[in-house]
Amino acid sequence: VFDRTLDKAIAGAGVVHAHDEIVLVEGNYLLLTEPPWKNLRPLFDFTITIAAPLETLKTRLIQRWLDNDHSETDAEARAMSNDIPNAKRVIDNALAADLTVP
Repeated sequence: VFDRTLDKAIAGAGVVHAHDEIVLVEGNYLLLTEPPWKNLRPLFDFTITIAAPLETLKTRLIQRWLDNDHSETDAEARAMSNDIPNAKRVIDNALAADLTVP
């Protein structure tokens, strides 16, 4: 589980039990072609990618940081220095999903 307010993952906050039949996972790196991420693909029965234009991502990422009490300048700097480069990395280096949603 990722806590956006704390900006960190919370270990043990979510648990998958042996009797769970369906597990939905979400994350930017899950189809990345780089290790260790590429080793996850065989574990997924079905994958979906949402393909958003970079300009849309930029707008949404800046808004995310604004919603978390960053100034306009800080929000844009954070999006452009970290989030957008990560998004480009994933877009350029992801395995094909079973379904791509534009």
